Amino acid sequence: MEDKEAYTALWEAICDAADKLAGRCQVYMSKTPDSGSRIGRGFPAPEVETWQMVEALSLIMILIRANEVHSTDVVNLFGRIGPLHFVEDKRDCYLWAQSTLLGEESGLGGRPDIVITSSPNKPSTETILRIIECKCRKRLGTHEIRAEFGKAFDLKVVSYLIWSYITPAQRIIEGAKKLGLDLVPLGFDTPRRADLIERPENLQAHISNTLEASRREERFAKALVKVGKDVASKASMLELYRDEKERG
Repeated sequence: MEDKEAYTALWEAICDAADKLAGRCQVYMSKTPDSGSRIGRGFPAPEVETWQMVEALSLIMILIRANEVHSTDVVNLFGRIGPLHFVEDKRDCYLWAQSTLLGEESGLGGRPDIVITSSPNKPSTETILRIIECKCRKRLGTHEIRAEFGKAFDLKVVSYLIWSYITPAQRIIEGAKKLGLDLVPLGFDTPRRADLIERPENLQAHISNTLEASRREERFAKALVKVGKDVASKASMLELYRDEKERG
């Protein structure tokens, strides 16, 4: 994604957020806690994909917003991570990044960007609470949204947030919402661009507030409950119709 100004803004927000988190947890680029790779203001920007920047900032903001952070180090920021132990609403939670999962219904594998679970054991459909995905495609269409819905259903999540670097068509955002998916533009191609670029705090707040709203609304779980009721109602109507037909 060729937008050096936005890329720099994401990195500056990451470094600033890592400094804010430092009192509870240190963030490192390396796979071990090496002081020379500790991320903070002035640390040189790495050459990674833009979606990885969005993932890293989301990860740090989850920990900043947590009531408590029990893991003392975040290592390998742009690679596979987990479990990171933290507390939300007096509940133990665990954060994983780039962890390979298997769907309960399909048995198919997948590797969501960020997964929050209720257990330090390897993520499973029994423990997954929510998923955050970071998309930097030029276009998100109905096919991609339905695929994400299938993944969310297969993994039995409560909430499912998709960051989109490019703002999708409004009908796609609304369609995703009806399926229980939170599809949210990052904002660099909107009138908010200047505010997001000029101050790291504005970008951090947008990320943090969106993550929190998605977590609390539990939109996907509610959508499944509604779908279940609708399907059960249709099944009851069909059963009545068959009974009436059999009675002649």
